[in-house]
Amino acid sequence: MDLTVSNKSVLGFNLSFFAEEREVLSDMFDKILEWISNEKLECPNVVEMEMENIALAHEFISSGKSIGKIVVTTEPTSS
Repeated sequence: MDLTVSNKSVLGFNLSFFAEEREVLSDMFDKILEWISNEKLECPNVVEMEMENIALAHEFISSGKSIGKIVVTTEPTSS
């Protein structure tokens, strides 16, 4: 309800149908990078937490105080 009252919305999109359109995607990402460098677009925060802090990461998500992405890192596996 807060989104409606504050006149905000949540948007999402799927670019998977562009998988074979590398040139189109490259142009789009170049434009996004230009916007970021010109401060016309802000990236949300990315919080990295180690796997041993998974409970803390879950609490952070559940708190509603997280903005952006929470990335749980693990040690690379050997093949």
